[in-house]
Amino acid sequence: MQEFAFVDETLDLNLTLSYKLSIQVSLSGLSFSILDPVRNKFIALSHKNFEKNLLLDDLQSIVENYIDNNELLNKEYKSTRIIWQSIKSTLIPEKYFDDKNLKKHFEINHKLDDLDEIHFKKLKYSDSYSVFAIPNQLAGILSRKFKGASFYNQQIPFTNTVLFKHHSESKKIFVNINVDFIDIAISQKGKLQFYNAFNFKTDNDILYFIINVYEQQDLNTELTELVISGIKDKKSEFYTMLTDFIAHIKFEKLPDEFTYSYTFGKIPEHTFSNLFNLQLCE
Repeated sequence: MQEFAFVDETLDLNLTLSYKLSIQVSLSGLSFSILDPVRNKFIALSHKNFEKNLLLDDLQSIVENYIDNNELLNKEYKSTRIIWQSIKSTLIPEKYFDDKNLKKHFEINHKLDDLDEIHFKKLKYSDSYSVFAIPNQLAGILSRKFKGASFYNQQIPFTNTVLFKHHSESKKIFVNINVDFIDIAISQKGKLQFYNAFNFKTDNDILYFIINVYEQQDLNTELTELVISGIKDKKSEFYTMLTDFIAHIKFEKLPDEFTYSYTFGKIPEHTFSNLFNLQLCE
């Protein structure tokens, strides 16, 4: 993905205490958006790439340095929400959830590293909790830079969007494509029927996981709609490959609850779906 910084001319650096900041961080880059809640308008969107094969120890210093040298990230905001983009999350039904057993919940699907800290959030539109890990040194840096920040995993805005925006009598599949892993969900009648995440190395891997979910869930590739968000678009080879197998493919739309600066027009609107929808999460 190309780096960019889109800033609407109406953004006023003297008014940042009335704005809401959303940040998305991963080993591959950092993105952020700024919302003016008075007008319900996103007025800034920026993305910075990091080096390939970046180690976690290096990420922490790179993130801190980037924040220190970015004028917009050096301001104070009304609120700050931060997504740590990682496959290391799990969903726990509310009736089984116990905040005293977070490690046990998390380790159903993942190993907790010594330098990880566990967080959790209640899903807004589901009787489930997301339990996820964030490297503690990175969380410490971000907490110091952004006082009172709330932490999330991308699983949360992704599943909230699936359940809030897509109320269909028939099942739909949703895929959020990150740099090296995908989130896949299935919903029907506003209920989450399936969720999982898979690491990948090639486009063929992504295709395999999607087709495998269709088969395992006994869904018809000619009838069941697939909704895509994330880094792939219609110009990608992956999309061309996918059309050979899936008949009905759509890309996620921007949330209707907000308006957006015209400066964002060069970026496919589904690319930062989680970042924009983060402001709809409690």
